[in-house]
Amino acid sequence: MIPPVRTIVSFRDFVVIPYFLFGTIGLVPFDPHPGYKIPWFKITWWWASYINHFYCVIGEIVYFFVAWQDVDKEQIFLEFTALIPCTIFSSISIIKMNMIWYNRKRLTWIVNKLEELFPKTEDDQKEFDVLETRKNAYLIMIYFSASYMILIWTFNLMPLIVSIIDYADIGIYNRILPYSIWYPFNARKGYRFMIMYIQQNWGGFTSMIGILGTDLFFGCFITQLAMQFKALSKHLAIITTPRRAKRLRNLRLKDAIERHLLLIDLCSEMESIYNFSILCNFVLSSLMICLVGFQATNPDIHIDMWFKYIVFLICALWQVFCICYYGNVLMENSQRISWGVFASQWYREDAKYQKCILMMILRAQKPQFLTAGKFSVVSLRSFTAILSTAFSYFTLLRTLYYGDENGF
Repeated sequence: MIPPVRTIVSFRDFVVIPYFLFGTIGLVPFDPHPGYKIPWFKITWWWASYINHFYCVIGEIVYFFVAWQDVDKEQIFLEFTALIPCTIFSSISIIKMNMIWYNRKRLTWIVNKLEELFPKTEDDQKEFDVLETRKNAYLIMIYFSASYMILIWTFNLMPLIVSIIDYADIGIYNRILPYSIWYPFNARKGYRFMIMYIQQNWGGFTSMIGILGTDLFFGCFITQLAMQFKALSKHLAIITTPRRAKRLRNLRLKDAIERHLLLIDLCSEMESIYNFSILCNFVLSSLMICLVGFQATNPDIHIDMWFKYIVFLICALWQVFCICYYGNVLMENSQRISWGVFASQWYREDAKYQKCILMMILRAQKPQFLTAGKFSVVSLRSFTAILSTAFSYFTLLRTLYYGDENGF
């Protein structure tokens, strides 16, 4: 009989995808080893990507103000509602990339602590259910990444495809750029068109990576914290079995308390780093979902634009849902500790031991959670609130543009 293959998973397996994605734009989210120095070519590539992306956002804003001089205000309004979702998307990306860049040292500390806590042996990994956790994490990351790749390349390549179809149909090649960005020159003339097309594709790709990489990184952290809380709960449930000597039980309880406190510190650090970017994400996403929905329901929209906005809407909803889902996972698993402690045979122990158990239960009954700028707890309730807000904006916008008789 062939012996079963022994599988050992490393902590870096969980963060390899977001780390690779960030690497495509030169961003290093954490130090992979002590004393690490970012190579000069990565720094150069990162700042080139960031500056190009930042110019795209500024160019979109300037384009609108220039176009506002047009006498056809109705058409400008439609252009405005079509342009703003891309600008919002890019703005969210800049906020998230800034958050990652300026908190590299703190993120490195979190990574190092989670790697220390990560089970190293096959038996420990079986107890922590690491293989199943990695499988679920990979599924979410793959679906999330695939949806965003479809989104960005739909926006980037659709103008080129439409231009080729028009050329084959009527013999005229229309030079269409993916995004409405202002340039101090004619960007559709001669060789400039191809250069600006590549520049806009680069900016769009950087924007997508900024959001995708940050959210996948966020999901990796929450997955690890939830796995640790879940395993600690199981450990606490059997910590006071009668077969264990009293001294061993005390040592195990001490280790469990120290681990629990470290997990709480990690959650607090995550909250401190992410809360502002999550707030911006939620506020801007509700407006973005509203505007994309408004464009997608425009009766005069062309089929290729309708397809682009439907993909955009799905990705926007998916992105916000994933953040809220992970917030909910953290809350639920952090509360498992109190149930695990209570399930142990604490009533067989002395008063000092029971006092420690009581304090741990009281602390664990307060779930660990992340907030959106201290205003709202990140959970599935937050997702329904964002949808409700976006739908309210959407209804108001349709009423203002189409009139009361055509509003919802």
